[in-house]
Amino acid sequence: EDIENELSFAGFINFQNAMKEDTPAVIRSLRKGNVSSAMITGDNVLTGIYIAKQAGLIEPKKSVIIANHIRNDTIEWVNASDDSPAESPSPSTLEYFCHDRALAMTGEVWNYLLKYDPKSALEYAKHTHVFGRTTPNDKVSIVSTFVEIGEITLMCGDGGNDCGALKAAHVGISLSDAEASVVAPFTS
Repeated sequence: EDIENELSFAGFINFQNAMKEDTPAVIRSLRKGNVSSAMITGDNVLTGIYIAKQAGLIEPKKSVIIANHIRNDTIEWVNASDDSPAESPSPSTLEYFCHDRALAMTGEVWNYLLKYDPKSALEYAKHTHVFGRTTPNDKVSIVSTFVEIGEITLMCGDGGNDCGALKAAHVGISLSDAEASVVAPFTS
C-alpha cells in the first residue's frame, strides 16, 4: 500500500503482437492445397475472430456465430457482430449452416461439449475457425481430438503455453526464438 501512494498517471503502454505480412498469402496457399486451418488462442474469442479475418481464415464478409457460454446446460450462441442471440446450429446441418457463416467457440464450450456430447463436439470442431479463451490444456484437447479422428495435424505456437499442443500434433512448430529454450524440450 505504501508503494502505491503519491503516484502520477504517465500514460498507457500498448503492446502489440503484429501478424506477419505474409500470413494471408500463406493461408491462401494452404486453402488452395485443400488444407483446413483453425486458430486456437488463449485470447478473447472476438480478438481471435478479428485476427482470423485479417489472416484470411475467415472471409471478411462472413458473419460469425460464437458458441460463447453455457447457461442452464445449454450452449449460448451469439452473433460476433453485436452479441445478439444467434440461431443454434444443429450438428447434422453444419455443412449447410456454415456455407455463409463461420463458427467460433470458447474453451468453456469446447470442454462442455467434449464431456457431455462428444459426437457433437467432433462435428462442431470440424467447422470451427476460431477456438478462443482456451487454456493450454484446452489446446492439447483440441489438437488431440483432431489427431484421434485421423486428421494429420500441424500446430504452430509462439510460447510456453503451446508446448502440450505442439507435442500432441503430428508436426509442432515453435515460432518464437525467445521461447525456444522453453518450448524445445517438449517438441519433436
